[in-house]
Amino acid sequence: MRRYFVVFISLYTIFLLYMMFFASGREASEVSYLQMRPFITIQHFFTDDVDSEAFLVNIIGNVFVFSPFGWLGLCVRRFNSLVPITGFFLVVITIIESIQYISGRGVADIDDVFLNTLGMCIGFILFKYATWKNIANIRFHFELLEDRKSLKTA
Repeated sequence: MRRYFVVFISLYTIFLLYMMFFASGREASEVSYLQMRPFITIQHFFTDDVDSEAFLVNIIGNVFVFSPFGWLGLCVRRFNSLVPITGFFLVVITIIESIQYISGRGVADIDDVFLNTLGMCIGFILFKYATWKNIANIRFHFELLEDRKSLKTA
């Protein structure tokens, strides 16, 4: 299970980076935009007359597409806790948003950081729930990892 997830999350990350920097006709622009006031973009999508497709892409999409990163605890043991994975994710997504701003290939928006992190946290909660309920025998795979580590140290 762990091996499959490593392959999946690696390919998924490459796909998301492509979408964030090159898809939808994104080209480098000399004009960069940085939005640092929290919740302005989110408020715009809830209060202004915005079509449902734009809402789905910008609000739901920013949350949903980052939820698989909440399962990084399968790959990296220290990400099996909310604080370390959230800290790591915040740093990485902030760097990505900054690169979008510097390269002119997108809008660097603090609300994107918030929504992406919310998505990762939802994914983490689902991961913890799946582990607690032992969906797909996840606990067995974790115990197997622990057994391998103890065998290597013995």
